[in-house]
Amino acid sequence: MNGDELMDALFAAITARDLDAVAELYDPDMLFWTNASGHTLEREGSLKVLRAFTRRVEAARYEVLERRHWEGGAMQRHVLVVRVGDSDHEIDVCIVFGFHGGRITRIWEYVDGRALAPLGW
Repeated sequence: MNGDELMDALFAAITARDLDAVAELYDPDMLFWTNASGHTLEREGSLKVLRAFTRRVEAARYEVLERRHWEGGAMQRHVLVVRVGDSDHEIDVCIVFGFHGGRITRIWEYVDGRALAPLGW
């Protein structure tokens, strides 16, 4: 898969709550960092974060604003719209990806913390 296909498949799998599909997209040595925690997690830690995310939100969708590509990686800026209870919440996100061998090897996620605060995250 190329970068666009990997990103499309990742966000479709998260939207569908299919974490087995997400795991298939990840390289076994994949690393995930987010500014929300400042920590780097390995593959299983990233999947644990996604499990917690899918438990907290009733629905999620991604409104892609921009993508940039380079050899071995890409960046996507999007608005993540999540439904929690009776309300939709918009979260500005920028994710930088590393790719190798048709899999996701690195994720650096930058999330607007002000948008997360009302959700208790």
